[in-house]
Amino acid sequence: MANLALFNLIVYNLLQINLQNVIIFHCWKLTALYPLAQLFSHNSIFSQFIYLNQSHESLANFHKEYLDSELTKLGVFLDMNCAHSAFITNQSSRQRIFTHYFQWSLYDETGNMTQLVQQFENANLSINADVTYIKPAKLHNDSVFILYDVYNKGSHLGGKLNITIDQSVYCNESSCVRQHYLSDLYKRTRLQQRSDLSGITFRHAAVVSKVPINSSEDKLLEFLESENEPHWDFMSRMLYKSNVHLQELFKFNVKFHWMDQWSINDYIGGAMGELVTEAAEISSTPFVISPARLTYIFPLTDVTQFRSICIFRTPHNAGIQMGVFLAPFKPSVWLTFGCLLLFSSLLLWLIFRLEHRWTQHCLQYMPSILTSCLITFGAACIQGSYLIPHSSGGRLAFIALMLTSFLMYNYYTSIVVSTLLGSPVRSNIKTMQQLADSSLDVGFEDIGFTRVYLDSSPRADIRSLVRQKVEKHDPKSIWLTGKEGVLRVRDQPGYVFVSETTFLYTFVEKYYLPHEICELNEISFRPESALYAMIHINSTYRELLKQAMVRMLESGITSKHRLFYSKSKLHCFSNNYVINVGMEYAAPLFIALLTAYIAAILIFVIEIVWARLGRRQLQSVE
Repeated sequence: MANLALFNLIVYNLLQINLQNVIIFHCWKLTALYPLAQLFSHNSIFSQFIYLNQSHESLANFHKEYLDSELTKLGVFLDMNCAHSAFITNQSSRQRIFTHYFQWSLYDETGNMTQLVQQFENANLSINADVTYIKPAKLHNDSVFILYDVYNKGSHLGGKLNITIDQSVYCNESSCVRQHYLSDLYKRTRLQQRSDLSGITFRHAAVVSKVPINSSEDKLLEFLESENEPHWDFMSRMLYKSNVHLQELFKFNVKFHWMDQWSINDYIGGAMGELVTEAAEISSTPFVISPARLTYIFPLTDVTQFRSICIFRTPHNAGIQMGVFLAPFKPSVWLTFGCLLLFSSLLLWLIFRLEHRWTQHCLQYMPSILTSCLITFGAACIQGSYLIPHSSGGRLAFIALMLTSFLMYNYYTSIVVSTLLGSPVRSNIKTMQQLADSSLDVGFEDIGFTRVYLDSSPRADIRSLVRQKVEKHDPKSIWLTGKEGVLRVRDQPGYVFVSETTFLYTFVEKYYLPHEICELNEISFRPESALYAMIHINSTYRELLKQAMVRMLESGITSKHRLFYSKSKLHCFSNNYVINVGMEYAAPLFIALLTAYIAAILIFVIEIVWARLGRRQLQSVE
């Protein structure tokens, strides 16, 4: 029979955790509930009363009718001495309602602990359950109550029912006060109190693709724990290391579910499917977040970054021909400089002519206009001249020509040298659509998530890439191992290979020379994303594991594993360039020289013919 002391205890428990909503499962008379309703009203607590002494049919869907709420947390009071209280607890166990979303207060006026154990020993009672068992301190003593904390580490994983005495509370008809702490539970939070998971066995979805999945478990574990070839399944091995720390911290056992794929699509198959169907509590591989996955799973913390890129090599100074020797100046500058040289040639020719005619230092040799042009061109090439004007004005004009040519020559040589020895020439292909439309051959590393992305991506540029670079080619030439693809990129400039950065960078650093690394171009194959450790969204271990993962992230343990197993960039050292100047670069110069020689020979032949014709005319006149 309910009394005012019990009613005050109910309100006291709700106010202790600041709850404003409660459901009372009772078998009391309606007249006896009036004082309790008044207490709820005075403390602004919204309440609903459910009478238990009714048929099973009326209570069959009580969890949907009364407990299916959008509230963050709901208080539930159950009188265990009512006729159908066992039905309520059994149905709540089946529907997994004993979680942190509900604050259960189980009142037993008889204090029959045996009955409590019978009802909850095999119940689906979670580790984050907020269940308080209340009984009078002494039979027929309605003023002092003993409170017990009730939870299970995980009955479906081998956990045992845990009932821990907490405190005694004294209540009278007006208020309640804590009388004594009967254990040290108050010194720790609920999660700290339940952090020891010894005795339960977590199901661990472990992904291994580089070792045959039918190998012995010892061999598979040896691979995950090994630090050799860290780029192989680096995501699984990296998170496996973190899971080992979790196992050491919480002392749970592990049963491995071995598989060789992450997922078939967003949330079906592989390790992701194990988490979604709750066939596994934790996974050895992190995942990219997607809207479809967030319906079923909860991200604990980010572990590393996932970058899938396309790389291809542009050889240093590739394509440099005559353009590089004309590039330092715009056409207008070349035209202006040519006009200046022509003007200087005419000016020198006039100066030589005037000096020959009017100065006292008569020249024994009078340069022609072509010779003046040659002198001017030699000055432009910083070659000087053995013929210089004798007058002061003429020499000043020649000095001005040499000074202008000196400045032009220094600008020209510095720009050409910096172009030849500067940064590698980069490709103008920057997007996946440009790559799809190009004539470059493309290869892919034969890994599961790349095939899935090509098959399922809705992006227009990826669909275009599949049509033009995948469907039209032999699969044997498209799908390669990481080593084969990286070596083909090195040996065939312009060949494109697609893979994850850590895998690519490991082979690039192993097989490429420093200057070859600097010649690589990168295109993002898919948006860069963070990889998160995942757990089922309704997992009762969610908050416990999240706090542990965050502590590992803050302490640097996660970063340590990330730096060892994953690579985020390649190092390009510009002072390691090896410049191989071959005929393909110098050919334009030799062609220009050969053309000049041919032109000189033709002009020389024409002059000889012209001179002979002149002699014949003179002989005929004589």
